[in-house]
Amino acid sequence: MERRAGRPQGRPRGSTEQANALAEFLLGLTGGTTLRELAGRYHVSKTLWGEYRSGEKIIPLELLRRLVRDRTPDERTRRTRLETAERLHAAALATTPQPSTALTEPSSASPSSVEAAPPAGHPTSAEPAPPAGQPTSAEPAPPADSPASVEPIGPAAGGVPVGRRRRRPLLFIGVAGIVVLAVLVALAGWEPPSAPGVPASGVVTAPPASGAGVFSVGPGGRGVFRWDGGEEWTKIGDAAKRLWAGPAGLFATGMDDRLYVYGGSPGVWSPISEPGADFAVAGPRLHRLAADRQSVHVWDGKGTSWTWIGAPAARLYGGTRGLFAVAPGTGWIWFYRDRPGHWDFAGTEGASFAVTGQGLYGLTPDRGAVNRWTEGEPPASRRRWVHAAGPAGELYGGAAGLFSTDPPGARLRVLPEPGPGVWQDIGPAGAETRVGGRAVYVLTRDRSRILRWTRDTGAWQRIGGPARTLAVWEDPEGQAEPHRAG
Repeated sequence: MERRAGRPQGRPRGSTEQANALAEFLLGLTGGTTLRELAGRYHVSKTLWGEYRSGEKIIPLELLRRLVRDRTPDERTRRTRLETAERLHAAALATTPQPSTALTEPSSASPSSVEAAPPAGHPTSAEPAPPAGQPTSAEPAPPADSPASVEPIGPAAGGVPVGRRRRRPLLFIGVAGIVVLAVLVALAGWEPPSAPGVPASGVVTAPPASGAGVFSVGPGGRGVFRWDGGEEWTKIGDAAKRLWAGPAGLFATGMDDRLYVYGGSPGVWSPISEPGADFAVAGPRLHRLAADRQSVHVWDGKGTSWTWIGAPAARLYGGTRGLFAVAPGTGWIWFYRDRPGHWDFAGTEGASFAVTGQGLYGLTPDRGAVNRWTEGEPPASRRRWVHAAGPAGELYGGAAGLFSTDPPGARLRVLPEPGPGVWQDIGPAGAETRVGGRAVYVLTRDRSRILRWTRDTGAWQRIGGPARTLAVWEDPEGQAEPHRAG
């Protein structure tokens, strides 16, 4: 019998019997497979796979489920194994010692996230401040030995905005290369091709391209496109479900739900993460909420390496002012202090939040008023919320300012800066709203048109359509908004 390469796995070294039991189950599931093979197949480092199989770290539940599905062809056996895997995983998590996190807990004097006292004549539905000593549910510690690089979690969009589409096809050597690519696309839905600086393994060896620009996904997920100005768009990807753009780069979830990063040239995308429940770009960093919503991670900027920074969350909000997370259950919102495990209480539950260049805005639970979080220095009790505007349906924020729908959700408004805090109606609301550096972009309700509005002109301009979804990030310092060919 041919001997497999690699060192034999020793006895489990987990901190609890339950962690060791999960490690033994995982070892049995991956027996005969080397760490190198696992790393190549699931885009998780060999070091992490070794720690997962030894019990030193708890394998993420979504990765464990994927492993069971991949290695158990029989449906009945697969169901049984999945039940066993989930039971062992829950027991290991429940018994694994968790280090304490340094976080500032809300004091009894902390104002509510959306309950600041407004000026006279501006009623708002106030909520009680959180009781002293209440811990956040957004900051539980990671599994033992975390933070560390965690397993990763791929793009898919078609009808491009109207107008001429300038395409820049990749050059392939020989007919055979074209045939092979076509087969791969047909079978896998979308996979990033190998290109200079992006090996076929999908590991990024150069910094990702800037995420500056306006991007769209075509109807049905067919095609990813970049706006070049006017009504011209360039196809840069074959397919995607969602997009995120910011100083950290341009990212897309593929038809396989994994997350991919754009390499700067049409067709060049690399997988960096397994599926996640949510992603957010905050400044130069990309953040991920795990698929089971039990942890928050930050991308290390290369390959599939991620670092744990916080525990359970319901949703992430990111912007130039930083990262915020909504805690499950309470709905309270927390501000990340750029150190793993360090989160400050920002406020209590809100119906909607938005991050602009001025900071965080919250809509009261009854949607009767909008308040702005005024960030101060520690302790957290010095932070307060001030009244910003009246009733709204949903909030949208970015460097261009704060926008909202009216309570019925029919009209789009902008909050003048500076101003008396009175919403200014600018036109019909759409299916999606994205705020850029100096403009707001709306995908109409029937998703047939992409419209752009700026404060300078106060007028709407059609720039494309139809589309499935949008992503926008513009440099607020005055750089040209559309991408221009070099």
